[in-house]
Amino acid sequence: MVCSTCHHESNFDAAGVPGNPKWALAPAEQAWQGKTLGQICVQIKDKDRNGGKDMAALIHHMAEDELVGWGWNPGAGRTPAPGTQKKQFGELIKAWAEAGAACP
Repeated sequence: MVCSTCHHESNFDAAGVPGNPKWALAPAEQAWQGKTLGQICVQIKDKDRNGGKDMAALIHHMAEDELVGWGWNPGAGRTPAPGTQKKQFGELIKAWAEAGAACP
């Protein structure tokens, strides 16, 4: 089966299946499992693994992208990310970038 067999344009809360118009499995090179915060930070900034995004594009992606925004609207039975995508998370990413985007 393909992903779209279950994952549709929006969450299907009755079955607990997440959905979004852009739903897709991230490429393996974007996986974070088993990595340290420092490794994840370096990976986020690596244009070869982040879809070719420079820092301005990363800020926009984190603060505006609807698939990233799914974390704040994950559907029934899931805990949303804290704060807000654009105002709180977006401002944190912007401040991090403006401070030099250092990695731990």
